[in-house]
Amino acid sequence: MNWNTRQGSEDTGSSLPKAIWAYNVIRDAIITMKLAPGETLNEKETCAELGISRTPMREAVLRLAQEGLVNIVPSGGTFVNKIVIRKVIEGHLVRSSLEMRTVKLAARNFDPVYERDLDLLIFRQQDAGKHRDIDEAFKVDNEFHRLLCRIAGFPNVWQTIHNATGQLDRVRRLAFPKMGYFEEVSDEHVALTAAIKAHDEGEAARLLKIHFAGIFAVVQFVLQTDAAIMTGEGDIELLKALEEV
Repeated sequence: MNWNTRQGSEDTGSSLPKAIWAYNVIRDAIITMKLAPGETLNEKETCAELGISRTPMREAVLRLAQEGLVNIVPSGGTFVNKIVIRKVIEGHLVRSSLEMRTVKLAARNFDPVYERDLDLLIFRQQDAGKHRDIDEAFKVDNEFHRLLCRIAGFPNVWQTIHNATGQLDRVRRLAFPKMGYFEEVSDEHVALTAAIKAHDEGEAARLLKIHFAGIFAVVQFVLQTDAAIMTGEGDIELLKALEEV
């Protein structure tokens, strides 16, 4: 397998413990569907391909299992899980709840020192859209929201969001190139950035709510495209009801 070993700027580097580095690489492969639902994660082969020993590999796999991305079958191997709709809902609840608070704090506490970082991410998002670079667009989207947590003064909140949104990220990543998200995400980030720079908490919260709307349509789209990779279709109405809250 051709592993993507280049992660976001804050996730890479020789100083990272091998277990965390391996977790990042394997998680990225699952999110981008390079490792598809039902596929076996061969421990020995993966260790050889990533150049790591079995100890960090097992630590990485355990962390992925805690997030519901893989299933470890005793004496039977490790398999990539299907996308579980209830887990998608849980991830959406965590992300929307936490970020609604952090975006208000980001607007309240905005320091011009972050202006260049925001503008650079906007530029990268727009450039990824022009080139239809799905991997870059999705990565920059997450980097933008991680930066909002930093601006708010609570950078570790992003890790909580990250740990809860593996299944949600798989759905978002699948739909990203197929639902006209390139320009939509870029435009919404531009508007959010303007509100944050203006210290407008109410507008930032309003825009973020719009930004997070439509997850029901996203899940429906993935179900219609490839229902075999998802499970828990009975929870789709729950997701629709939650969007109306």
